[in-house]
Amino acid sequence: MAENKIVLYGSPACAGVPSVRNALERADAVYEYVDIHKVLEARERVREINHGYESVPTLVFPDGSTLTEPSRGELQAKLQSLGYELRSPTWMEWTQLALQHPITRLVGIICLIGGMLSETDWLLIVGVVVLGLGLLIGRLRAS
Repeated sequence: MAENKIVLYGSPACAGVPSVRNALERADAVYEYVDIHKVLEARERVREINHGYESVPTLVFPDGSTLTEPSRGELQAKLQSLGYELRSPTWMEWTQLALQHPITRLVGIICLIGGMLSETDWLLIVGVVVLGLGLLIGRLRAS
């Protein structure tokens, strides 16, 4: 791992990881994503940083500082202090984030169940599309 790389520890189940990844990408920051459920050393490092908790997203910056579950403002301020400038999200990036948001997924599940129970085809289709696109984007970003 290069010394100038930001390390982002996360997990696919964490709702905060997509927005942090998006911010890093919009800043053109060099970073490495590490899934703490696949890499034992990463899980241990996150526990060490967070006093025994597996809180993600956790970021480790080249200067040795860390941020855990940062707000958008905290992350933006840290990236700016490192010389990065966040550009505005494109409509595609915004759509990807929206489809991966937990509330959007909940709406997809409610539509899916509602469509099955009421036998309303359009509601069922909306649920399948929303959940399917969210899962597809998540898988593509994880790879």
